[in-house]
Amino acid sequence: MPPLAIHTAIAKEVADRLQLALLDSQRGDLYLGATAPDIRVMTRWERERTHFFDLRCFDEQSGVSGFFSAYPALADPAALNAATASFVAGYLSHLVTDETWISTIYRPFFGERSALGGTLRANVMDRALQFSLDAERRGDSDLMVHVVEAVARSALDLQIDFIDRETLRSWHRLIIDFVNQQPDWDRFRDRAARHLKEAGFEGADDVEEMTRSLPDLVDETLRYLRPEIVRECLQDSTQRCVGAIKEYLACA
Repeated sequence: MPPLAIHTAIAKEVADRLQLALLDSQRGDLYLGATAPDIRVMTRWERERTHFFDLRCFDEQSGVSGFFSAYPALADPAALNAATASFVAGYLSHLVTDETWISTIYRPFFGERSALGGTLRANVMDRALQFSLDAERRGDSDLMVHVVEAVARSALDLQIDFIDRETLRSWHRLIIDFVNQQPDWDRFRDRAARHLKEAGFEGADDVEEMTRSLPDLVDETLRYLRPEIVRECLQDSTQRCVGAIKEYLACA
């Protein structure tokens, strides 16, 4: 689902809108939390372990509810230090954003019940579109400098036990390195192939062949899926994140 730069950009916009002292004082922990569900790419954990959402299930699901069911001690921000509450707020933004993408972009346009039938090519198109959006965000140097400086200031003073301290430190370093990297289609090919193999696509070795036409594939995708639909999805994600975080921090 949406890559890390998109998640941090949405988390920043949410915090800018809410203008809460807690989030403003702990932006690094907010952004770290907004990327944390994807720590699974480093740990090789199952997606459901960090996202609390089963892509194979088409029944109504809520990652936020699943998260708090698994870790009820984190449901009361007033009982947490500011860094942890901000981290959790960021984590919620990631869950909400991914679910919005799944329900309004992936499943209707690329998934197994879409016109494209969830084929390997459909999934490569979805990943290429996400990479293009991520590259666009990372082209905003002011945003990226702000994010990396904020994350670097985080002391990792987090009261969580579902990610051990050493893994969290490694992720902290990885995020800083990632933000400082320039988007690269060759890296995308490698990541897309790995992602699709993990998703069970037998033909994932053909991803390189399929992506030789990048970024033309993105143009093809946007002819199929109009840009305004993508914009509306990201705007909707941001609004839903505002609501979820506002509700979570209401008693902080």
